[in-house]
Amino acid sequence: MVAFDALRTVTPAAEWEARPEWSEVETMDAQALDALDELVVFSAHPDDETIAVGGLLALVAERGIPVRVIVATGAPGHDESGQDDHRADELRAALDRLGVDARPQFLGLPDGALKHHADRLRAEVERAIGAPSASTGESTGAPSAASTGRRWLLAPWPGDRHGDHRTLGRELREAAAQTGDIVFFYPVWLWQWGQPADMPWDRVVGLPLDDRSRARKSAALDAFASQHHTPENEDGVLTVEFLARATEGREILIRPERHASDDLAAHFEALHRESDDPWSVRSRWYERRKRAVTVASLPRERYGSILELGASVGALTGELADRADTALAVDGSAAAVETARSRLAGRAGVTVARMRVPGQWPDGAFDLVVVSELAYYLADDEWRALTARIVGSLAPDGEVLLCHWLGSADDFAQSGEQAHATFRAASGLSATVAHRDAAFLLEVFS
Repeated sequence: MVAFDALRTVTPAAEWEARPEWSEVETMDAQALDALDELVVFSAHPDDETIAVGGLLALVAERGIPVRVIVATGAPGHDESGQDDHRADELRAALDRLGVDARPQFLGLPDGALKHHADRLRAEVERAIGAPSASTGESTGAPSAASTGRRWLLAPWPGDRHGDHRTLGRELREAAAQTGDIVFFYPVWLWQWGQPADMPWDRVVGLPLDDRSRARKSAALDAFASQHHTPENEDGVLTVEFLARATEGREILIRPERHASDDLAAHFEALHRESDDPWSVRSRWYERRKRAVTVASLPRERYGSILELGASVGALTGELADRADTALAVDGSAAAVETARSRLAGRAGVTVARMRVPGQWPDGAFDLVVVSELAYYLADDEWRALTARIVGSLAPDGEVLLCHWLGSADDFAQSGEQAHATFRAASGLSATVAHRDAAFLLEVFS
């Protein structure tokens, strides 16, 4: 829900414009738009996109570049009051005034409650951009436009103080990690609730609006009459001052914040591209012994379903599959998945999928989840998020096996010891098997 007063401006437009930080902000050259094959704009509500980047939409449409607008909330005809129909008509009129030929797509999710429908939202976003499914790892739609050229994906800035904006921005960023598309965020309400200190200045990109694109944007904003705050329409949230800033002020994009996990993913991808066995898992005694201890530590003779996270090239997967009806092995590296699929081809009940956990997650419940040599690459918040995913996916009486080296490395975000302690505290599970030696720690929780 909105966590600010939409009718109250904290920082006046003139004060925003006077900030010295603008002198250091990168301004995009309009010619850079000519390299685009497609612009896909996600909005949480009809009007978000026009308020924030209506000028950009006009510039892109003028150049003949295909534009898609996808609205997470609302579905024409689904609201008995007719409000959805009305706002959809307003958006269609606005896009016409911007020169955008394409009709908007409505996903039909409830306004103000996207966080409660994040899984469905992710699936819809993946389908829209042709990303691999979070539950299967397979493509959910048409091939990405990024496969033939450059495509930009835009969504509300997750830092905006609206829950729907945060959720949509986060889900798009995670889904786009699988396609390689360029992602930008756009702020909608920052100008209303924010102060200069709230702006991530080092990631801001200014857009090159001209008089023609501003005029088109102004006409498009007029189309959203139901949202204008006037004496006759006190329920409207777009004040005269807010609309003036949207028309006359700057349009900006915000680059996604780069996380350590992004660099780590690129590092692992490079390792698996350079070698089909980057850790010598087939030849090193440490690796062969660890696998033997892992399999020997399983409390049950056989499992219905096993999920292995961070499976790499599938060396452990093959041995786990001997103890299960079905085994799903996931890894974030495309090269690792390619190698594992090749090695495990023909094995009944074995599936290998590319996923970046915890952002992506498979459907179903599992009798055993295996996390080996993975947790110490994750920051504490990522590991806690993954722990919650694991516990939520356990079948009744399900088990979790953790196994981690007790040494240290420069690319570790935490130690193996710390990862096990965090899991023990956060999961609420108890260790029923524990093995510790000078090399590694292995525990089975249930």
